[in-house]
Amino acid sequence: MKIAIIGPGIMPIPPTGWGAVEILIHDMRCALEDLGHEVHIINVKDKNEMIRQTNEVNADFVHVQYDEHIDIVPHLTCPNVAITSHYGYLEQIGKWDDGYKMIAQQFLTTDVDVFALSPGIANLYKGLAEINKGVVHPNYSNDRVHVAHNGVRDDLFVFEDEPEFPDRTIYLAKVDFRKRQWVFQGIPDLYYAGNLADNRFDATSPRYLGEWSKDHLYSNLTKYANLALLSDGEAHPLVCMEAMSAGLGLVLSEYSCGNLDMSKPFIDVIPESLMGDLGYVERVLKENAAKSIKMRKEIREYSETFSWNSVIENVYVPAVNKVLSRK
Repeated sequence: MKIAIIGPGIMPIPPTGWGAVEILIHDMRCALEDLGHEVHIINVKDKNEMIRQTNEVNADFVHVQYDEHIDIVPHLTCPNVAITSHYGYLEQIGKWDDGYKMIAQQFLTTDVDVFALSPGIANLYKGLAEINKGVVHPNYSNDRVHVAHNGVRDDLFVFEDEPEFPDRTIYLAKVDFRKRQWVFQGIPDLYYAGNLADNRFDATSPRYLGEWSKDHLYSNLTKYANLALLSDGEAHPLVCMEAMSAGLGLVLSEYSCGNLDMSKPFIDVIPESLMGDLGYVERVLKENAAKSIKMRKEIREYSETFSWNSVIENVYVPAVNKVLSRK
């Protein structure tokens, strides 16, 4: 199968540093090529050039991995097009601004399939027709909504049975308003890595480790006991799967749990109502670290269910085939 994947056009694929969408596009390509598919990535800023390059590929299937590019879909010659949104507030309609409301309307009034990152997001799209008062494209139906979650290159992460820093939790994410790192800087064993984009965060703290390169991430994540991700909005965060690949347990917000088995003892959730209680958050972090250190092999084994090769073969390609079968 010949597949074209359209990236945001913001940074290189693969990225040299941060860039979760760019990382997953690169990893998808590697897994698809391992299974014998031909993959072309279009990752340019100019939308006219984006359209030209995509149509030139003459692909069997086009996957737009950036919902702000939905306006190019009517100009693509391939009849089999799906689009994925990575918008962190997708399941929280009350947080949508006017710009995103317009994008959501375009999903309904454009002849396109949706590859949703989680069952919750899929249900959101299936309810959009009612929100949009029934104004939809003639070809729109809930059959066009598919769950196609992200995977992880678990083979790239160093895994050690014992962490070098058993008393440290890592908060690995872009330091921004949605991730809320600044709220938790009073917790003494919580360390931070990520590019800085929030002036409320004290970047002079010795527990701020700066932005990690990918090689540093792959080699050093396993040194920590567990990972915190306490955002006020997420879709299917890649970092959770990366952390488990390195043997780390997870302490998450209610919005950071997409596709995870919440019965796993090494995954804990901080209720939104207690997010401001730093004493409570600190206790959960410590308790999670203690039990996760004893379960690192089980954590690593669970992470393998999200291996990109497995996700592509068992989730992604079947979803693509459903799109192709309608034509």
